[in-house]
Amino acid sequence: MHAVIVGNGIAGVAAARHVRKGDPGARVTMISDETADPFSRTALMYVYMGVLARAHTHLYERRFWDENRIDRVLDRALALDPAARVLTLHEGGAVPYDRLLVATGSLPALPDWPGRDLDGVQGLYHLADLDRMEAAAPGAAPDPAVVVGGGLIGVELAEMLRTRGAAVTFLVREERYLPRVFSASESALVAAEVRRHGVDLRLGTKVERMEGAGHVEAVVTSRGERHPARFVGVGTGVRPNVAWLAGSGVEVGRGVLVDRTLATSAPGVWAAGDCAELRDPPDGVRPREPIWYTARLQGATAALGMLGRPRVYAPGVFYNSAKFFDLEYQVYGRTEPAPPDSTGGADWEWTDGARHLRLHHEGGAVRGVSALSVRLRQDVCTRWIAEGWTLEAALADLGAARFDAELSRPLGV
Repeated sequence: MHAVIVGNGIAGVAAARHVRKGDPGARVTMISDETADPFSRTALMYVYMGVLARAHTHLYERRFWDENRIDRVLDRALALDPAARVLTLHEGGAVPYDRLLVATGSLPALPDWPGRDLDGVQGLYHLADLDRMEAAAPGAAPDPAVVVGGGLIGVELAEMLRTRGAAVTFLVREERYLPRVFSASESALVAAEVRRHGVDLRLGTKVERMEGAGHVEAVVTSRGERHPARFVGVGTGVRPNVAWLAGSGVEVGRGVLVDRTLATSAPGVWAAGDCAELRDPPDGVRPREPIWYTARLQGATAALGMLGRPRVYAPGVFYNSAKFFDLEYQVYGRTEPAPPDSTGGADWEWTDGARHLRLHHEGGAVRGVSALSVRLRQDVCTRWIAEGWTLEAALADLGAARFDAELSRPLGV
């Protein structure tokens, strides 16, 4: 069997490893137009900040690929013919396959602002984006930079630029930070942390256009404010990288449509990671979850299908973690803040002004946990949600959930 994997992010790498383990005799080819050495995308910011060298971000040492007989090809996929089971590459021509995985990830989604194509305006997703940022971004305290978009990429860009001494203006169109993720008090805590690090955070501010002669010089808002900028980092979200599949017959919605085993509409083709979209997701699972943990599990699940042992994708209780400057963030399950007039759920919240803990409960059971600078044990929080613990029972068990209790101040709960 020749298993071809298009994309070498964590979904592609997980699939390659599981195909190799499941079929020692298979030929495994992993193709990427970004780099021959798979790396941790979430570590890009730490390379820019000087915490890591690029070699430190490699998922495995180079000898790993040779020892496991996983061929790495640096090339770009142009087209797919599922009927003939042939993939066409930009440089390498036709590549026949028996099983194929589409794991091409996402691309930054830049809104259609006038001036968005000016030099110095970019997102941060690919390794090439880091190179462009190194070449174009400010490197001294007087240099102005603007970051647009209040998601995780936006706050990461703001932190990266501040470590180089840039004067950063952070424009967020929502009236508070990440309202679909955080409660009002959580948003306020994150906003205070961002401002504490010298970032000029402007909430409720929409971008009108970019200005400049070849290279960006300023960002103009809908309020008529003009913010000078030598660099503009855009964190307004991503879109699945699936345009290259046009005309292939593989069904595509926002991403590549897959069933619960991650098989596509084309025989012998699977999809996983940021580019995949569940056609009929089970309860509690989003159609698309562009999260590292999700991509890794989807890659492993798709590999089982490629090996002829299909298994339903079962992510369990959702988990993610992040860091905002000095704030650590953990989230488990469903944590969308309950609206003030909601009758279907409610939030229990605690804060001391520097730390925050929120439990979302609904129908008599805890459905989600959100923690800022409160470290929790994943197995305990997952058990609360999976077993439907009541709010009262979870609060009584809070001591067992504390990961750093011996080093931290009591929560006072």
